[in-house]
Amino acid sequence: MWETKITKVSPNELLIRGYPLDELIGSISYAAGIYLALKGDLPTKQEERVINAILVATMDHGVTAPSAVAARTVASCGVPITTAMGAGILAVGDHHGGAGEKCIKFLKKAFEYQENDQSLSELAKNVVTQAKKKKQRIPGFGHRFHTDDPRTKKLLQVALDEGISGMFVELAKLIASELSTQSNRPLPLNVDGAIGALLADMGFKAQIGKAFFAIARVTGLTAHILEEYSQRPVRTIIPSDAKYTGEEKRQIP
Repeated sequence: MWETKITKVSPNELLIRGYPLDELIGSISYAAGIYLALKGDLPTKQEERVINAILVATMDHGVTAPSAVAARTVASCGVPITTAMGAGILAVGDHHGGAGEKCIKFLKKAFEYQENDQSLSELAKNVVTQAKKKKQRIPGFGHRFHTDDPRTKKLLQVALDEGISGMFVELAKLIASELSTQSNRPLPLNVDGAIGALLADMGFKAQIGKAFFAIARVTGLTAHILEEYSQRPVRTIIPSDAKYTGEEKRQIP
């Protein structure tokens, strides 16, 4: 005998964390459903909006992402779509999609070293100084493509508007400022770091970081796979050779 607290299945009834699934249908968003399944209760409207923003921000990063290349490569072999989706998800790890999880762990560890009456700005300075001495890379800061990631700005603004931004986000922002100062070059909080800080402020455990990345990114991976099916089979996929031929920048209606 073993126990589960997630879903109760009875004849003509399904309860997700105690809520009838048929009543959830049409009443909550998928973002709220994800929160419910993972946290065990329904989110507030504010939490729901932030979770939705996180999912949208993570859904794709073009063919530059290793997971997209993996999914497209496997798709080019003529496998079923779910097999190619699985290949993309299997590419998610510590070095791709794992920065959010690492950032949560780093920020939580930083607070363990906070001394009595030490301000967050002092803590940030100490954290960066110690990382520099140890030649340790701080996860969630800097980006190989973006020096000013627009996703980060929008996510933090949504969180601020909804009152979700807390001590983890504040510390992350201060670390970004101190890191840029001590490095003499811009090393802003990237989207993974912002997501990690927001998830920490909402009480999620660190291990959920990769899961959120995978849940959101599967949408983009599916789009890449469907597009790949129209290409020549078993081709060598080189991201730098890709030419964008989709819609140019347009306004949201």
